[in-house]
Amino acid sequence: MLTADVAPYEAMKLRLLNGSHSTLAYLGALAGHAHVADAMADPGIADVVAHLMADDVVPTLAVPDGYDVAAYQQQLIERFHNPALRHRTAQIAMDGTQKLPQRLLGTITDRLAAGAEPRYACLGVAAWMRYVWTAQAENGAPLPVDDPMADRLRELTAGTATPEAAVDALLSLEEVFGARLPANDTFRALVTDSLEALAKGGVAAATRL
Repeated sequence: MLTADVAPYEAMKLRLLNGSHSTLAYLGALAGHAHVADAMADPGIADVVAHLMADDVVPTLAVPDGYDVAAYQQQLIERFHNPALRHRTAQIAMDGTQKLPQRLLGTITDRLAAGAEPRYACLGVAAWMRYVWTAQAENGAPLPVDDPMADRLRELTAGTATPEAAVDALLSLEEVFGARLPANDTFRALVTDSLEALAKGGVAAATRL
């Protein structure tokens, strides 16, 4: 495809493909799923991915005329379900501090500005927080926190006993979240609610739609 403006296509790729990939990777890893296809076989995670794309991401996109964005979403879902693509959840979970701004935070910022509540994208952020806060899956297996800011993440979350404290600690990373987003009460509440659900009932409870 040749186009005079690649920006809309780049946004679709980053927010639909990459944002969903990261969200299902964090949720999947926490639930003990080693690969993306395993995570997508979990109905709750699959539902979150579909709603993230349709409800949170698509309204933020400037879809080029004639482009079938619904078909693209379906192609991505089919790709994520493909067991032949051995994408490891822990590998996709790497470098979250570098990936979150482009993959999820832009979507969240745009939806909040439109007066919406991007609950699925905020669940993706909360899943990242749960991942780096505990560094272990629900079955107790260790999860690697492979991130250029790994030491900082450990320092910030050391001794945090509640989801609310973990949210406060991690949202202080201005290099990742900036200054305005953490000050948004709706964003903070959505992320906190999701992290509390993950902490109390696990991925199964947090993805129950």
